Amino acid sequence: MAYTNFVVSGLTAYIEQSKDVLIKNVVFGRGTRERISIQTGVKFKEHLHIFDVDPVFADGSDCGFTGAGTATISERLIEAPAIKVQMEICPQNLLGKYAEYLVRLNATEHELPFEQYLMDGIVDGINRKIEQMIWLGDKTATTDPVKKWIDGFITIAGSATGVVPVSIASGSTAYEGVLAVYNALTENALERGAEIYVSPAIFRAFMQDMVAKNFFHYNPGNENLEYFLLPGTDVKVVKTLGLAGSLKILGTYPANLYYGCDMQNDNEDVDMWWSQDNRTFRLEVLWNSGVQIAFPDQVALGTFAAAPVPTA
Repeated sequence: MAYTNFVVSGLTAYIEQSKDVLIKNVVFGRGTRERISIQTGVKFKEHLHIFDVDPVFADGSDCGFTGAGTATISERLIEAPAIKVQMEICPQNLLGKYAEYLVRLNATEHELPFEQYLMDGIVDGINRKIEQMIWLGDKTATTDPVKKWIDGFITIAGSATGVVPVSIASGSTAYEGVLAVYNALTENALERGAEIYVSPAIFRAFMQDMVAKNFFHYNPGNENLEYFLLPGTDVKVVKTLGLAGSLKILGTYPANLYYGCDMQNDNEDVDMWWSQDNRTFRLEVLWNSGVQIAFPDQVALGTFAAAPVPTA
């Protein structure tokens, strides 16, 4: 059996002390999930109930009452299947290594050497894969261990009615592609704080375009360059790790993107225990994840025909 090798370190009873923090870091994570809408209470399938209110003005100079305007409730199904990570860890892998004394002193049913940093590494790895799944997930990709669980934002936008498709011709720069998606966004999306999500590679190419065009004197908006304000607009171009390797870019306002999970019962858990039978530590992380787009007609989906070229 292939056991997991140690790559990090830890504290006594770290799991027991930090279960709630760990599972929240898995479920809510970082990156995209920090920006978009969160729908809790989703145990597997749940409808997003979306209100679209259209008030109508009428003549207020008389005492009559004429009802007008509409409040439409529509539904978008969000699916958040249960997903788990299970790992088996053999402390004997450390024998003969620099931390051998930790194994002899601490590898008991009560304590695992390097537990804190082991869990930090596991949580970070899970978060990176969730980020990829919520953007590029595709339930038809049955052989992909990450993407197969759900349809991500790109897959949903690619088939939803109302999404504005934007074809970006071969030979285009990253800036030209981003600008084309910006121009395809609705006024409503722009007024609600639209953002344009791109892969790290396209973001780097876009930033080089800004330098070549001498647009870098615009305030990028943040020191770490996780996003850059598209010059002449208030729209953020956001570096999105979940889109790594993709030539798709998506524009909409963050509240239009929903991430579903439970977090109201015991459907999420993280646990580590000593298996007396196997003489190994065993780890299980269990949670559920899913995404949906509330209003597809407020989305512009761009597709580069080929990797963007540099600005001449």
